[in-house]
Amino acid sequence: MASAAAVWQRPAGQEFVVAWVQTTRSPDSFGWYGSRFIIEFRRGAPPRAGVLGPGFRFCQLLDDEGREQVRAVQNAVIRRLPPAPARVLRMLDHRAREEYLAQGKQVATAYRPDHDVWFRYRDERDLDAWFGLLPVLLPGVLGAVRPRLG
Repeated sequence: MASAAAVWQRPAGQEFVVAWVQTTRSPDSFGWYGSRFIIEFRRGAPPRAGVLGPGFRFCQLLDDEGREQVRAVQNAVIRRLPPAPARVLRMLDHRAREEYLAQGKQVATAYRPDHDVWFRYRDERDLDAWFGLLPVLLPGVLGAVRPRLG
């Protein structure tokens, strides 16, 4: 499987601990709310993105405080969204419009450890915010990866 993902690997016995950054396969085709990415950790072979085996996503390995920091950046990204494009809203039926507009709503409740959190971004400023936070959280995440995946 060819991949454009950023991949990191480390031997773990006969397998590897593999981490990669994956962008969503379904970004906003209208350009309003942007796209999303995750960071995934798995153990398996061969050492490549998408390797099959036990694994965790970045936010599943955070404590409550770390997830709150993620929620704060996520909400900052959402607050910076411009108004939804009227031309798009006119094209959508009621249900689709509600789903589309939901992308602009703040995350009001704390993320749970099992919440599947994708890091949202629309532009370079959003990525800068994530790349400011993620390295701060990474040591704790790696500390959680080692006992779980080797």
